[in-house]
Amino acid sequence: MAVLSLLGFLAACAAAANGANPHSAPREGLVPSLQVNTSGNTVHFTLQISNTGSTPVPLEFTSGQSFDFAVLQAGREVWRWSADQMFTQALRSETLAPGATRSYEATWSPPAGMRGELTASGVLAASNRRVEQRAIFRLP
Repeated sequence: MAVLSLLGFLAACAAAANGANPHSAPREGLVPSLQVNTSGNTVHFTLQISNTGSTPVPLEFTSGQSFDFAVLQAGREVWRWSADQMFTQALRSETLAPGATRSYEATWSPPAGMRGELTASGVLAASNRRVEQRAIFRLP
């Protein structure tokens, strides 16, 4: 039993060392994609979650929040979509049918003078199927 635990731990460490993000790997048929489009002083994010499996995927949420977006610069968070949002406090569930895709969108206006390479993170906020996708983008 200890050997199996050690093997699991080593596999997780190897994945992390190779830059793998365990939250961006498909889970039970859920495949994320994150698109980032910049136009002038506006950045538009689109997170799509697709069920590529052959069975419906139940999604459980602990509030009205279904998704979130964040922007990091040099590993430091500089913006989070949900920071100035309010959500209902109610348990709810949804089902993503086989072949179905859900899209979530948000827009951000970076502060004046922010430039360079940034990392966007889009997250499905389901408590039972947390899925994250990241994308690198540049502000000129």
